[in-house]
Amino acid sequence: MTDKTRICFVDDEPNILQGLKRFMRPMADEWEMEFHLSGDAALFSMIQNGPFDVVVSDMRMPGMDGAALLTRIRQDYPQTVRVILSGYADNESILRTIGPAHSYLAKPCNGETLRAAIRQPLALRRLLSSDVMRRALGGLESLPSLPDLFIRLDRELHAANSSTASVARIIGSDTAMSAEILKLTNSAYFGIGQPVNSVLQAVRTLGLETIQTVILKTAIFRRFSGSAQVAPFLDGLNRHGLALTRLAKAIALSIGSSTTIAEAAGCAALLSNIGALVLLDCHGADYPRMLGQVNADVPVHQAEINAYGVHHGHVGAYLLGLWGFADRVVEAVAHAPAPSQAGRYDNDLLTIVHLARSLGPAFPPLPQNVHDVRHLDSEYLSRTGLVAHLPKLTELAQNIAAEVSP
Repeated sequence: MTDKTRICFVDDEPNILQGLKRFMRPMADEWEMEFHLSGDAALFSMIQNGPFDVVVSDMRMPGMDGAALLTRIRQDYPQTVRVILSGYADNESILRTIGPAHSYLAKPCNGETLRAAIRQPLALRRLLSSDVMRRALGGLESLPSLPDLFIRLDRELHAANSSTASVARIIGSDTAMSAEILKLTNSAYFGIGQPVNSVLQAVRTLGLETIQTVILKTAIFRRFSGSAQVAPFLDGLNRHGLALTRLAKAIALSIGSSTTIAEAAGCAALLSNIGALVLLDCHGADYPRMLGQVNADVPVHQAEINAYGVHHGHVGAYLLGLWGFADRVVEAVAHAPAPSQAGRYDNDLLTIVHLARSLGPAFPPLPQNVHDVRHLDSEYLSRTGLVAHLPKLTELAQNIAAEVSP
């Protein structure tokens, strides 16, 4: 067996496979690649030789199509990264791939774009030391949302006076729904061409009819089914995400960033909590209990590492990488607690999310009387020239906190 990364391409058209071989030739020294004309052949290879690291499949194929193939792979080999590469964009085909595919690429797709789509999730694996966590994330179908928000959204979508703004307000109040709708809108399903950085923009882009169809025909939104004792934690995460979003936008504008950067920073701040949803989904009530370890010497991200071998920023970044989010958003989520670890100082989203999480509301809901230790990365902020801005930004964070306090 080789130690190379194993990649599989599946397409029922021989000419397409030949083109893929040409595209991938520069990676021959790094990747071991197989090219199959059917899903059955790809599955047989996995049974004989073990799982591939990545499977890239066409959608429309006779017999087992791409959605069916990736569904089987998700069930049997959840650690495998699953990508749809297809020239067909009819709604029914798209909806069938939302669950099983991590990301979607539209034909025609140049070689560099395809290679980059494969490289990103592979590079992010170093963030997760736990094979168990990688398998859990690989098999994840959707993130949990509070049941009452799900009911409110369904009711609003069927209301006679429903609007994009009212639907966006409900989706935007839930971290999981927001992440899923942004993932869908920014994929190649819709070929927007420019990043969508707000829930309202995403809802306007998709349209209410499409959102209704997605909810009815897919599991993109999942009701939280955990214990009643854990539900307040989920509610706290949602409130924290909204507060972070508002503060990140304000910080961005305060330091002279454009409104486009401010929207992107708000989006990254909101997404910085999705790893906590995964840890909650995987560990249930143990996760809030674990936070009881947080004290003057053990901040939240270190307590998570001590308990699970990884902190929620790394979990969230890995998931966003699988979903094909932009590198700078993934980096901002991964390194928000300690941005110096990124090894670079030119990612404005990372800088803003770090400031928002360090100056803004405490990570919720920590046990009563537990002190949430957060540290500003002084070395990083010095390198980015923002130390002089800290008094102003601290006052900004305090003013916003006072405005939203009950």
